[in-house]
Amino acid sequence: MVPLNYNQLYYFYKIAELGSIALASKDILISSPALSMQLKELEEGLGTPLFSRVGKKLVLTEAGTIVHEYARDIFKLGFELKDTLADRSKGKERAKIEIGCQDSVPKHISDELLTFLINNKSCKVILREGHREELIKMQNEFKLDLILTNSIPQVKDASIFETKLLCREELIVVGHSKFKVKGKWPEILKHVPFILPTYDSNTRQKVDFYLKQKNLVIDVIAEVEDKATEIDLALNGNGLIVVMRSSVTHLLKAKSLIEFGALDNLQEEVWMMVGKRKLLNPLALFAMKNFTLSHK
Repeated sequence: MVPLNYNQLYYFYKIAELGSIALASKDILISSPALSMQLKELEEGLGTPLFSRVGKKLVLTEAGTIVHEYARDIFKLGFELKDTLADRSKGKERAKIEIGCQDSVPKHISDELLTFLINNKSCKVILREGHREELIKMQNEFKLDLILTNSIPQVKDASIFETKLLCREELIVVGHSKFKVKGKWPEILKHVPFILPTYDSNTRQKVDFYLKQKNLVIDVIAEVEDKATEIDLALNGNGLIVVMRSSVTHLLKAKSLIEFGALDNLQEEVWMMVGKRKLLNPLALFAMKNFTLSHK
């Protein structure tokens, strides 16, 4: 059996990632004809076409999709190997884990997870933030080892290896004391400005459903994706926000914010997710098994 040519596999990987031979050619500084020849030799060596042409586009065949999955694993490990050796040469040999945190997850949760990993494993932690869809895409591309999200994972999602519910908390309305008005709950909410998550977030959908049930129309002055930004705006007296109690406990104790009420036991959840791959990061598995929040 002829050994696999890893240079050719890398060329294929870049073509698949960038979507065309021309773009891959510019990226890795090899002429398009030479790149096409290398791809052809790889296909001949594997005994199957890896791309089919649809108009002017290259589309992965079924075999090409399988090879692409293996190539992503192989080259991710290669990049990690280089990082590990680079750290070792500097006297900083550390295992690495890349974590994605959904914008709407309270920051104290990601802080606790990072502290837990650093204290227990002396590892290098990389934290990225973004929309759930962006994070899932990055995880599927093997750029993330673990995700924190408040969107309930789909049971039948084939890309998920394991999930863990970190917490389930009541959602409350908080804000600056200047907005405190007399009246009956929840009708008083009609008389104060609100800062809410964007319409596509899990929390926003729950709040909108609650308001519809109560036949309430509120004054939404801003919609933001980041939970920390919501809290900052509330502290500055711009409007009321809907949050998990644990994310503002210290601010309530300090009376920087006051609690206006709860949304009839409406709850929010935070999950950890690890995506499927051929080689799972041991640090991600360690976190899944051992990490718990100090206050649920």
